[in-house]
Amino acid sequence: MGVGSAAAVIAVTRDPFAISAAGLAGAALAAAVRALAGDAPAALVAAVLAPLLVVASFAEHHLVHVTPLLALAAAAWTIVELARTSTAPLVALLPAIIAAVLEPAAIALVPIAGTRLVTAPWNRPRWAIAVPIAGGLAVMLAVIAGGASDGAFASLGQRWFGTAHSISAPVLARDVGDALGPLAAVAAIAGLALVAKLRLAELAVVCCAIGALLVDLRAGVTGPATLGIAGLCAALAIGRFAATIRLPSIQAVAGSTAAMMLLVPPAWTVILR
Repeated sequence: MGVGSAAAVIAVTRDPFAISAAGLAGAALAAAVRALAGDAPAALVAAVLAPLLVVASFAEHHLVHVTPLLALAAAAWTIVELARTSTAPLVALLPAIIAAVLEPAAIALVPIAGTRLVTAPWNRPRWAIAVPIAGGLAVMLAVIAGGASDGAFASLGQRWFGTAHSISAPVLARDVGDALGPLAAVAAIAGLALVAKLRLAELAVVCCAIGALLVDLRAGVTGPATLGIAGLCAALAIGRFAATIRLPSIQAVAGSTAAMMLLVPPAWTVILR
């Protein structure tokens, strides 16, 4: 899926860095779906759908750029590491920091990955307890910088979040629905409800979704983080829907049919340009 995602974006850009970043994002999204949904045929269909749907959505909204793709890749790899049992929890922390620096919507990944440092079964160093505390402070900093209107925090918010054009929540809901399309929007909501659990990986997905919407409220436009998380959640919903069928072969057929219904609209929009 990494190779497929990289090949897909060649249709809209010849930037080798953007193509490479799309490959990383595609591989990470597929791995995140498998980590969250398991190994059933329905989960495999969802793992194929997620990167293609996200790449198509990014291409449709002219967002195929290095920074948002790398941020999405880092966030997805963090989710993968949080989903597996690990005796080396530091592996989840590095992509979480990268995602938070590139995309403020992912800032909550840092304290979540820091929590894994404290709770994982490993030879925990004394300084590990400071990581989730520092992550919580980073979240507070993001909230303050995002809401500041003047001073040093406002300057930080301008550089980190971009220019502010705040809109109301109903307007944002309409814009997100228009950006995703009705089928993808419903699937994304269903997928988000499915991952509303107290495990760290699922909590990371929910926190990223909330952060993405808050960033969009400030920016006044649906951003790449929202499209990326929505694509992941929509794929998980399709996988869970197909998994309700007992026959594995029928699972694959049903999941592929539903996946095509989500994938065709944004892909067709890109093709017609």
